Amino acid sequence: MKTIQKNLIAMAIAGVLTPLTAHAQIDEIVVTAEKREQSVQDVPIAISVFNAESLKEQGLTSLEDVASVVPGVELFDARGAGAPTWVIRGAGLEDFNANNTPVAAVYYDEVYMTSNALGGIGLFDIDRVEVLKGPQGGLYGRNATGGAVRVLSTRPNLTEFDGYTQASYGSWGRYGIEGAIGGPIIEDKLAFRVAVTTDQGGGWQDSLATPGDDEHGDRDSQVFRGQLLYTPTEDLEILFKVDAGEDKSETTLGRATGFYDADGSFGPCAAILAGRRDDSSCLGMHNLIGSPLLPSDQKKDGSTVLSNPINKLDNEWTGYNLQVDWDLGFANLKWLSSYLDYDFVQFFDYDGTPLAFVQSTDEFPDGETNFEQWSQELRLISTGEGPLTWIVGAMAAEDTNKSYQSFSLQGFVDIGFTDTIAGQAKYKQKTETWALYGQFGFDISDSLNVNGSLRYTDEDKGIDHLTQRLYVGDTDMTVTGFVEGFQTSLKENWSGHIGLDWRVADNALLYAKFSRGFKSGGYFAAFTNDYNTLNPYVEEVNDAYEIGLKSNPSEELQVNASAFYYDYQDAQGTVTVESNSGVSDVLTTVSTVGDAEHYGVELDLAWAPSQLPGFSLQVAASWLDAEVTDSDQVSYDLDGELVSLEGLVRSYSPKYSYSVNIRQEANITDALLGSVSAAYSWRDDPISRSMQVSDKDCAVYCQDSYGHLNLRIALAHLNQGWEVALLGENVTDETYITIATGDDGGNYMDMPARPASWSVQLQYDF
Repeated sequence: MKTIQKNLIAMAIAGVLTPLTAHAQIDEIVVTAEKREQSVQDVPIAISVFNAESLKEQGLTSLEDVASVVPGVELFDARGAGAPTWVIRGAGLEDFNANNTPVAAVYYDEVYMTSNALGGIGLFDIDRVEVLKGPQGGLYGRNATGGAVRVLSTRPNLTEFDGYTQASYGSWGRYGIEGAIGGPIIEDKLAFRVAVTTDQGGGWQDSLATPGDDEHGDRDSQVFRGQLLYTPTEDLEILFKVDAGEDKSETTLGRATGFYDADGSFGPCAAILAGRRDDSSCLGMHNLIGSPLLPSDQKKDGSTVLSNPINKLDNEWTGYNLQVDWDLGFANLKWLSSYLDYDFVQFFDYDGTPLAFVQSTDEFPDGETNFEQWSQELRLISTGEGPLTWIVGAMAAEDTNKSYQSFSLQGFVDIGFTDTIAGQAKYKQKTETWALYGQFGFDISDSLNVNGSLRYTDEDKGIDHLTQRLYVGDTDMTVTGFVEGFQTSLKENWSGHIGLDWRVADNALLYAKFSRGFKSGGYFAAFTNDYNTLNPYVEEVNDAYEIGLKSNPSEELQVNASAFYYDYQDAQGTVTVESNSGVSDVLTTVSTVGDAEHYGVELDLAWAPSQLPGFSLQVAASWLDAEVTDSDQVSYDLDGELVSLEGLVRSYSPKYSYSVNIRQEANITDALLGSVSAAYSWRDDPISRSMQVSDKDCAVYCQDSYGHLNLRIALAHLNQGWEVALLGENVTDETYITIATGDDGGNYMDMPARPASWSVQLQYDF
């Protein structure tokens, strides 16, 4: 692996040092990051953009895949269950609860996704994905502390029919079919586009709990998107979109890890005390209460685990989106109206062992949540070329989260308990928000532009009708039942930015900016009888300073760079506190952890040398330092000791990360085009010792550095529209984990990444 790393780095360096001649050309990419069409090189924001072609070439079929190849970006998914939370430049929150909001605002076709549970919708028939780094509080408002992620579908074509069909088959019998078709119903007036996808099979894990019942982890999802575009006049455009889908996939089974000494004392084993993991000598909770299997009976790559194979989703959703664009001459008026109804149901084996110890059941799912959200936005965008450009807008939204969470303890028979112990939590969370915003740009001279944005946001969030119950067998042992009236509102209502752009040359832009973003406060709504944990935590505020360069030294070379400093107030995070829940002595909850500072440097390079026809190279790298600088908060470590959070490095903030994407294409004949692509990404200790409160915690939760290599070999017919491709994912079979997790009852496990896999893909464009 290290040899591959060195070779890829050497290739990148060699590419930079090779003399250039100005014949090849870097394709211009147009984005709408600032709500108007602009070249990505003219936008004073650090942006990673993936168009339809680059998504295909790199095999990126989900937002999780996209995050894995963007340096400075990590993804937190507590249970490998399709509820990812983005962490951009260290700005993120480790919380598995569906009532929380991401720190990076995720938008599907201008529709804001209010929960991290909504971020697992797949990518198909996509025009592009834009990853905006840094606070975007002016144009995007709430919950854009770390940035914004924009997913934009391919629009209907008013002049001609087009589309594609694609089929794939690969490792463990996984197959997928997707396609789209669209075109004019009335030329230049009315057009449609319909896109569908299904993803099936691919179960790659075996469970020792169910001998002979193998291949767990099958995908089972299907999604539909329909669009209708109507242009009654040259100045008016109406787009209506419907999304519907279901995801009943089996999710990743956890790999149990050892923590306890073999003497039966329920104390940490010697390896844990020394700050390292040793599954060959350390026991899991299941070993102490009945099961003879050790964690070492599993395979390190996660292909064989101890877990009961119950992990699955049962998600369904329907969404509607109406967009009206009206050219008024001096400005474009845009109205956006959306509605989304999403049912999120999850089953999960908390302990990752053969015992029915802590797990979901048919009667007690881990999580069952209904999201209902609507939004209205009115936006007026100037059309003049300057010297003044502007945007003004207003929005209102409401989202309701009706959630049911539960657990069941069924593994105590060997120590005297004969009845199932189970708990339930039901709540309703409602958020109402409205905002007014504006953005301007003014050309002081031909080369100098001052710009800014300002947004006022009003938000009220409440959680009520909260019912917590505890059962022993059929007996209701509930101590507390109905609670009503937890409420929080924004204290810091203003967000936005002020910046200065200097066009130092036709092909070079320097920018400097100050921006403010915020993430709403909220509630930790997991199962607990400790209502002190339900007291609202306040919003976090990020004051960010950034300088950057966007340049094209030649038609063959593009170099972008940025440096930033974040001053966080009331940063949100997870802490372990005392609990009276009746399940354990401690409870991991969400709270304000203190103030924090983040700073870093990023570099993006694209090269298409004329000396090497058909060759292209993209390199991106990030250096990051993110730390809690001032905190009165303390947290319990795994040995029950209280530890201050001050000085703790923030989670999912690897100091170094980079990606290298190399592509070579060549004409085999006049009609046949061959191509080879290699995409490699590397993370330096995503969870290191400096991010954990003690050595014992690091032994359980730390994640080592790892690299990930994808390959694609393709042959395309230029005239007939077909392409056949061989894709390899994690082709070096790197063994790593996506997350280490545990519960407050003493069970620990990690979520393994999928081993090397291969697939064949056929596509026909028409």
